[in-house]
Amino acid sequence: MRTPDDLAAFLSRHAAFVAQKCSDSYCRAKVGTSHFAMAEEQTFKDANAICRWEGYAEMLAAMMALTGRALVDAGAEAETVDRVLHDMYVRVLDGHPRPAHRAEGWGDMIAALPGRLKAARAHPVPRLVDIAGAAGKRLFEVLPIHARYRELDEEIVVNSVTFQFVGYSDKFRRQVDVAAIARSLGAKAA
Repeated sequence: MRTPDDLAAFLSRHAAFVAQKCSDSYCRAKVGTSHFAMAEEQTFKDANAICRWEGYAEMLAAMMALTGRALVDAGAEAETVDRVLHDMYVRVLDGHPRPAHRAEGWGDMIAALPGRLKAARAHPVPRLVDIAGAAGKRLFEVLPIHARYRELDEEIVVNSVTFQFVGYSDKFRRQVDVAAIARSLGAKAA
């Protein structure tokens, strides 16, 4: 992938995968064979839809924070990267039908993105485990299993998300031409 549009599709696809994989795996493990019956109940379907959408937006923001750091490290200017990723985040989220529970839109998530992008640049080496861990905590908060039945499981969900981010990070390194995208944003060739 060599263009910002390719990057947007890549990030969207992987954010959806991580959010769904981690929430579905947790729910299946937690309720066992009852998962099939539970998946037919409207209350669970509604809660699961909220979990998937919120998890998707959260994973996408975390992946954009890591991407922003990579682009700046490749020579792109931080302000340009922040603007491009902000616009990309808005475009990707608004490219989907608005979920029922988000009638007001994604304003809170969009408003939080600049801080996340800056935080990923605040340390000499951004720690994937910290960025993924924060995303995992958010996914844990919105899981479609009642809080009293999952109260001791936060670490499991955080570790699941972190594990998936390690795999995502490897795919990112192999498939995304960060230098080419940075150059398209005005970075000088190395």
